[in-house]
Amino acid sequence: MSQLQKITFILFLLFSASFAQAQKAPYAFYLTWNQDPTTSMVVDWHADGLEPQTLQIRRKGTSSWQTMESDVLPYPFSERKVHRVALLGLRPDTAYEIIFPGSEEVYYFRTMPSNLNEKSLKIAIGGDSMHQREWFEKTNRMVSFFEPDFIIIGGDMAYENGLPENIDRIYDWFEAYSNTLITADKRILPCVVAIGNHEVVGGYHSRNPGYEQTNSFRERIAPYFYRLFAFPGQPGYNTLDFGTYLSLIILDTEHSNPILGVQTQWLAQTLKDREHVLHRIPIYHVPGFPSVRKYEDYTQTLVREHWVPLFEENGVRIAFENHDHAYKRTYPIRNLEVDQTGIIYVGDGSWGVAEREIHEVDSTWYLKKAQSVRAFTLLTLDGPQFSLISVDDEGKIIDTYPESPLPFQSER
Repeated sequence: MSQLQKITFILFLLFSASFAQAQKAPYAFYLTWNQDPTTSMVVDWHADGLEPQTLQIRRKGTSSWQTMESDVLPYPFSERKVHRVALLGLRPDTAYEIIFPGSEEVYYFRTMPSNLNEKSLKIAIGGDSMHQREWFEKTNRMVSFFEPDFIIIGGDMAYENGLPENIDRIYDWFEAYSNTLITADKRILPCVVAIGNHEVVGGYHSRNPGYEQTNSFRERIAPYFYRLFAFPGQPGYNTLDFGTYLSLIILDTEHSNPILGVQTQWLAQTLKDREHVLHRIPIYHVPGFPSVRKYEDYTQTLVREHWVPLFEENGVRIAFENHDHAYKRTYPIRNLEVDQTGIIYVGDGSWGVAEREIHEVDSTWYLKKAQSVRAFTLLTLDGPQFSLISVDDEGKIIDTYPESPLPFQSER
């Protein structure tokens, strides 16, 4: 072989290797929103290389594909990159097919309905998702079987504690999401998250010397959370508005932001501004009404003293709490008493974690139901009404609200 032929052959190999790498399917993907879910979607995928990649998309039932080029964002403590495409101006309640670069698999997602006049909304909600990947995936498969419109995980996703040495836990979490939070017909379930103590170095902002309530400091103590999840973004609490029928109010229970001060002022104004919204649902990590931990602990007390009164003043009817690694539903509560006009608090963060021993239900004034079990809650919004069933990781329905004869139970 001549020198020229050798050079040509080497260049061919280099080009082929580069092309193969460029065409490699993503390590994982993730769908969420940071604008109105009736007309938008944020599509993330994780891949090698610094160059933008192309997402193919079309409305389901049409033949022509369009292409969208990704923004390329840093992936903490990794050579991988986050590729992100923000899709805007979509049709409400419409299915869109997508193909990720380097893959031939056709997935789809569905935008949310513009109102609840003719269609209900079904949301799978839980928290504390992955002590062990196999537990996370088991619950995910059960969630996917019930085919919710989307899911919410209220903190402690991968238990990586914001540390570079725990990057494999992040890899596992996103790969498990990509493999199991998909329905049988290839619909990807979008996911909304809140911050928990295991997203943050030390668990709480107060354990980080020199804490400042700034974007840069929050990102330093919770690098994965702020880089890998498009919503809630900075400052770590936010509202996701679905038209005028649902506002998800994502809060931070002392992890990267204090409860006192700016966040509670923001919450008061946010609730006041949404008095016209049918459903206003707070989601946060540390419970004000714990099923496992002490009622009088610091953060639990802050939630009850500073947020619960705002919920009650502004028409909140249900809130979702986590952190305790059990299942719970409270009685309706108002002014820290059982009151049929009050708010019910559901949780307590047991999606994919080791269960903990609960308080005695009969002797805990606020607990209506509690159980040491891995579980999630399926919340249905139907016009101005809501109902729920809670399901363990074996598919058994363990609770309903309103309390009525149990609906169909899967034998899976």
